[in-house]
Amino acid sequence: MSTALDSGSTTAQRTAATPPPDPKRFRLMRLRKRTYIVTGVLLAVVVALAVWLFYFSSVFALETLVIEGVKDVSPAQVGSAAQLQTGIPLAKVDTGAVEAQVEALPSVANAQVTRRWPHTIVITIVERHRVATVASGDQFLIVDSTGYTFNQSKKRPAGLPLLEVADDNPARGSAIEVLTAMPDDILALVDKVAADSADKVVLTLRSGVTVVWGGPADSALKADVLRALLDKTKDKWIDLRTPNTPTSAQVSPKPAPPPVTETPSPSASATPDVSTGPTSAGSTVAISPGPVQVPTGMPSMTALPPGYLPAG
Repeated sequence: MSTALDSGSTTAQRTAATPPPDPKRFRLMRLRKRTYIVTGVLLAVVVALAVWLFYFSSVFALETLVIEGVKDVSPAQVGSAAQLQTGIPLAKVDTGAVEAQVEALPSVANAQVTRRWPHTIVITIVERHRVATVASGDQFLIVDSTGYTFNQSKKRPAGLPLLEVADDNPARGSAIEVLTAMPDDILALVDKVAADSADKVVLTLRSGVTVVWGGPADSALKADVLRALLDKTKDKWIDLRTPNTPTSAQVSPKPAPPPVTETPSPSASATPDVSTGPTSAGSTVAISPGPVQVPTGMPSMTALPPGYLPAG
């Protein structure tokens, strides 16, 4: 009996010791909760409004398409490849897909698409660097600085040199590299390009001048030297392989044929007044002790002693 009374007394004491809740604190907690709810609703409304404005309304719709960087490609070609419709919200434009569509044009090397708010899409392209044309059957293809060929046509493209180096020729890359490094004003003078090897690229200018350009090295210096020579000389052959000491001539120098001599017939005198010497092939030819007759254009040779055969 006393235990129950003691327990009740203890509970009453604890209840009396617990302070009542603070009304101000309670109201503050409720206010905070309402603030969170209101803020969340407002944010949801703002997000929904933004989504509607940018993705579904005409407030930020496409009205203008700007195309930059075109030279040989027409703006109409780029616009058609982009496949954009007026009125589409800018936010819905897949810039990556548009870039891929424009870069599918053979003449375009690179494309970049950007949004210019509120109503404009800008497409900036980089065209392929055209350096030459190449014949393919009865057709012509344009060659860019990487060797890529495109834009087949029946007529030879104007203003581009004809590349006369086969696809499987290792010198083809060197010839394209020479044309790529060549200044535009010099490139405009070139009619044809050939190459015997990587370090012997030969140009035929539209004026008929043959220019042995050599390899791709020192292209800027070679261009300067060529300009000066074209201004100061009427020569039709110019060698720029060593641009610091260029050479030129009225005609292309060609190696003269070797002297032609006749081997004495068996019926010749038994005591010939000539001596013989071994040739590079192992046979013998007659060597007269007097001046040797050479073909026109070859420098005259001095008298040779019996038994002596000049090298080469």
